[in-house]
Order: sequence, then structure tokens, then C-alpha cells
Amino acid sequence: MLKKILIIPIVLVALLNGCKNKKPDEVSYDLKERLLPCSIQCGDEKSDSLPILSIDIFNQFIPHMKVYPGHKPILLSKIPSDWEVEYQLENLSSEFDIWIISNVNEVSHKALLTIKKTETNFTVISALLIAYSAAIEHTDSLESEEWTCEIDKDYSIKIKKRYDKIFSSVIDTILLENKLIQHEDTYHISLNGQISYQEPEIYETDYFAIIQFADTAESGIILDEDWIWNGIHMREQLEEKNVFFVEATQGFDHISILNYHGEEVDKINMSSFLTTYSKGYLFIKKDKSPKYHRYCPAEECVQKAFIYFEIDTVISNTEEIGAIEI
Repeated sequence: MLKKILIIPIVLVALLNGCKNKKPDEVSYDLKERLLPCSIQCGDEKSDSLPILSIDIFNQFIPHMKVYPGHKPILLSKIPSDWEVEYQLENLSSEFDIWIISNVNEVSHKALLTIKKTETNFTVISALLIAYSAAIEHTDSLESEEWTCEIDKDYSIKIKKRYDKIFSSVIDTILLENKLIQHEDTYHISLNGQISYQEPEIYETDYFAIIQFADTAESGIILDEDWIWNGIHMREQLEEKNVFFVEATQGFDHISILNYHGEEVDKINMSSFLTTYSKGYLFIKKDKSPKYHRYCPAEECVQKAFIYFEIDTVISNTEEIGAIEI
């Protein structure tokens, strides 16, 4: 049985279908009978007279779509033809325009073009796939991939890319582990119309960490004295094994992992776990999928964490009998 049901929302199939005069706290708009997650901090303008995307422009921007840096789609499909111009962003330079285009048949496919008008035609300067949605259903699992995008005032483009694979059955008596991969790629539009990729920070240090978290914004989730003492006991047991401990009650999309010298060794986005869990622990090991454990006394959590980290430790028979599986 699945611990959660994956819903491929229609609301994500049409990103950036246009927003105008947005307030900072607004994140979605009802346009063309679709609810659209959308965030454009720079100005934009919709025009009924925007040009049709000709086959010449299509042939120009497709090569850009195949070579741009950053994480490519995992559920990669053939780039469809028949695109249309939906919106034109406020000009960053008088030398070129910025278009958001959408595929006519696959509305979940959207791209951003920087394009220069010549006397007789248009020339594509640069192009970037900014929205993507795909799903594949198998006999025992469901794979899905969703990309969403934010365009900031400084014309930086942040694309959040999420891939899920959720298993729904037991194969050969082994319950396969669900898979979640998340990336965020950042790009910038420069004054010459080129779209450049911002290389992500790379943390070379290997580490183990436990995040004790609680979403206090959710009704009924409170932090009491037990929460405080649990954190104290966790630190006492983890420091001698050089396992880092983090408490998180907000800012779940950018949690800093600090070592015992106060240096940042990684930054974690655990927002996706809050759709299922409100309180508990997250075991983090570099280059390994994070593991959730329910909220419990420090001793039980540490025991389970050490198994996940593959840290050798002596477990008494009493502790082993009382252990609760994740």
C-alpha cells in the first residue's frame, strides 16, 4: 500500500500562462479556466497580436533546447512541434524581446526565448525549457515529473524540477523504496540576450545528519518540554559519532546543515516531506536518499539512524525488541 497517493495535478500543466501587476503574496491565477502556479516578478504584457511561431523559429530554438546546461528531464520525451507565443516579458533591452511560448498540444511544455527582430524575420538568441510535465504508469509503480519556474526582477530564472517514482505492490516479498529526486537550476538573462547557467554550489564534505522537524504552522503541532529535552539528548549521543543535528520548524526549503565548527556543509530542501509528515526526523547521508522516521524518544531515533548511516554500534537485546520499524 502506498503511504501517500500521488496526484498529477492539472494545475501544473500550464506554467507561466501569464500574470500581470502581481502582488508578492500572490502565487496563482485563474486564466483560460486553468489554475496556474505562476511567479513573475518582472513586468509582463499579453498581446493578441503576438507573432505566430513559424517553422523557421521552431527550427532555430530546438537546437538550444537540446544543449542547455542543467538537469535534463528524466522522463525524456520527444520535443513536440506546433508552438505558440503566449506572453512577452517586459524588455530587458531594446535589442531583443523575451517570449514565453507554449506547445499547442502539450500545454505542460513551455519555453522561454530571447529573440531579435530583423528587417525580414526573427533570430533566436537563446532558449530554455522552463516547464515540463510527464507521467508514466507501470503495473507496479507510477513515475511523474513536474517542473515549475519563477522569474525574478533581476531576470534570473529558477526552475524547480521534481521526479517521483512510487511503488504500489510487493515484488518477491521485498517492498521497493519510493524514489524522489529534486533539483533547482538557476539561469540568468544577460543584456546581450544570452541565457547563462549558474553553477550550483558543490559541497565536497561527506557527512551524516539528523533533522528534527515540526511544521508548527499546521494546526495541533506544538513544541513542548519533551521536544527540547529530546534535542539535548540527541546532540549528546550524536556528537561523539560526528553526526550533525539540526532542528527545523520553518524555512523548510533551505535548511542549512552545519558541522560542529558552525560551517555550512550542505543545504537541504525538505518541503516535499511536509505534504505527508508534520513532525519527525529526517536522516540525511550525502549521496543517499533521505529517510523519514516518526517522532519518538532520542534513543530509538539514534538507533534507527545508525542503521541507516551504517554506523557500527552495540544494541542491547532489550533495545532491539523495543525497536519500531520505520
